[in-house]
Amino acid sequence: MPAPLSSTSPGEAWVWGDYVLVLQTHPKTVLDIMNEMTGKPAEDDRDLDYPFAVTVYYRKDRNPHGPSSQPILVVGLERMDYGKVAAKMGMAGSIPSGLGPPVLGVFTASSHLNMGGYEGALEIDAVRQRLFSIIADHFHPVGEAVRIGPISAIHGHPDTGWPAQKKKGGCMSAVMALLLLATFCSWMLSGQKPHALQSKPPQADMPPSHPG
Repeated sequence: MPAPLSSTSPGEAWVWGDYVLVLQTHPKTVLDIMNEMTGKPAEDDRDLDYPFAVTVYYRKDRNPHGPSSQPILVVGLERMDYGKVAAKMGMAGSIPSGLGPPVLGVFTASSHLNMGGYEGALEIDAVRQRLFSIIADHFHPVGEAVRIGPISAIHGHPDTGWPAQKKKGGCMSAVMALLLLATFCSWMLSGQKPHALQSKPPQADMPPSHPG
C-alpha cells in the first residue's frame, strides 16, 4: 500500500468539496516505511511499484467524525513483478521478471479492490483524470477540484485545516513518521466501510482545474 504523503516528486495537493487530495508519484510503501523505522535494509528486489497514487482525506472542518489526519481512500496504479514474487516463494525462473501492466487499485478501511487494468498513458495528466474519476464516483464531491500547490501545501493552508509544518529533524522526524504510520494503520484496522464502489466508475463530470 502507498505510504501517506510519500512521493519522489513534490507531488500535488488539491481541495475538492469536503476533501483534500494528495497526488503522489512512486511513493514508498507502508512496508518500506516500517522497514526504515525498524532499521531493516531497503529491499533491492522490490516487487511492487505505484507509479501514481492519490490519498484522500477529509478537510479538517468537514469531517463528520471530528478533525482527523486519517485517510479515507487511497486509489492508485499498481505494477507487480510476478517474477520476483515467484522467486521469493522458491519458484525462481517460473515466471519472467519485470513489472507487469498497471492496474487500478483502491484501498478502503476494509478492503483492497482491483478495479481492472489501466489502458491510458502513463503520464500525470491522464492518470490524474482517471484516478479523480474514481474519487468522483465514490464521494460525489461538490464543485471543482482546485490545485493548491505541491503536497507540502496542505500544511497551513486555510482550505485544508492542516496545521503548519514545524521544522524538525533527527528523532523528531522519526517520531512524526511513527505517528503518521500509526494513524494510517489504525485506519486500515478500523473496519469502517465507506460508500460502495462500482467496478467501472465513469469519468468525472467536471475536469479538475489548473489555476496559474
